[in-house]
Amino acid sequence: SLTSVSHPAKVFAEEKKNTQYYQFDDDGNLLRPMNYREWIFAGTGTTPKSVYPDVLFPDFQNVYIDPYSYQLWKDTGSFPDGTIVVKEITTLGKTNSPVGRGFWQGDYISLSAEVKSQSRFPDTHGNWNFFSWTNRAEEKLNDKSPALGAACSNCHVANAPEGGVFYNHFAVLRD
Repeated sequence: SLTSVSHPAKVFAEEKKNTQYYQFDDDGNLLRPMNYREWIFAGTGTTPKSVYPDVLFPDFQNVYIDPYSYQLWKDTGSFPDGTIVVKEITTLGKTNSPVGRGFWQGDYISLSAEVKSQSRFPDTHGNWNFFSWTNRAEEKLNDKSPALGAACSNCHVANAPEGGVFYNHFAVLRD
């Protein structure tokens, strides 16, 4: 007789459910993950000032999601408790290359994240909180970040579906 085969996303999610994709220190600071580029690449957003002069961030924003949460998102349509989404920002690079004119990524200038945790953030919208390792004064990344709360959440609550992840802007998540 034939046995049923589990959906690959469910198998992967089950295998990865105990994987820790982020860590907090004893003071509640989120430690910077070093391997986030090995996660699921959700996509890149950009709105350069040359196209829209009033844009707040003339840059590229690359977004990565931990693999376990991505698989559950694809399977269920919601991000589970424990999700981490990392956003790295680069400057606009050169607009010419051997393959044509366009906007290319320049230098890395920022790294931030959002984490969904009911136990850590029971009083935040959707249990999401936000973090940034960017140290603009010293032009480097810090190893840890305190929770930023309203500094980022106001925009997400007002504009992101369900107040958390801007999944509506990334084809990988809409697919």
